[in-house]
Amino acid sequence: MTRDPRFSVITIVRDGEEHLAEAIASVQDQSVEDWELHIVDDGSSDGTLELATRLAADDPARIHLHRHPGGENRGMSASRNLGLRHAVGAFVTWLDHDDRFLPRKLETLHAALDRCPEAVAAIGPCRRWRSWTSSKMEDEDQSFPNIEPHRLLPPPGLLPVFLANPRSVPLAPLVRRRPLVAMGGHVERFRGMHEDQAFLARLMFRHPVIVIPDVLHLYRQHESSCVARTHRSGLDVRTRRRFLHWLAMEFETCGPRDEKLRLEIARATRATRSWRFRRWHRVLINLRSRKPAR
Repeated sequence: MTRDPRFSVITIVRDGEEHLAEAIASVQDQSVEDWELHIVDDGSSDGTLELATRLAADDPARIHLHRHPGGENRGMSASRNLGLRHAVGAFVTWLDHDDRFLPRKLETLHAALDRCPEAVAAIGPCRRWRSWTSSKMEDEDQSFPNIEPHRLLPPPGLLPVFLANPRSVPLAPLVRRRPLVAMGGHVERFRGMHEDQAFLARLMFRHPVIVIPDVLHLYRQHESSCVARTHRSGLDVRTRRRFLHWLAMEFETCGPRDEKLRLEIARATRATRSWRFRRWHRVLINLRSRKPAR
């Protein structure tokens, strides 16, 4: 009888054939071998499905490919949950198709959870990876201001940090699977931008986490990413406002009784009231930038 893998990695992808193989290679290069990888195709129309099929066939014992019924596009959160339903590892993490793990990511985060059994998730900073395009581009390591590393953070964990500064939103924690499944996984009403923040808020309202200082995740910066496309459309403030309204309701039902946090959520929500003006201002700037010079 074969033993279940210790780690389940979930990679969701839609029209991502350019970087998918590199992402999968970074899982195969991990310093531990007892992992499984679930690739979830979210309705791709390019060569992604064919590439993912080949990658899974090369390592069928560890790499598995899933699709929504009929090959539908159901969004990022629903796709992550589809992968979670197939995961069997005691620990789960996520790797977007255009990012990379550094080789000791799984080992290092697992060691942090092993040292701190009270924590449900371990989180490290990411590196905003710009140098993949050119050695002249500078990378930027994420930071979590005023957070002492290797210390257990009770609810609401890092939420106040990334609520004040969205650049501090952590990526791809390693989470114990059983409490992850019990809390319902990702919030499927968020199909794109802010799905990660909604998930992290759901997690950190309910469970303690531990933060480590090691950079273990390369977050590729490029113009076709979900974040970049949302900013170009001018809809970034509207999507943040929608997230904050959801967060206020989530706080009332399961958040810690923290008046300072409640006021911070309200303050952040008020700051998004001018989203319509900001959207059209962004659209106007984009139109002007495309207008040919005379």
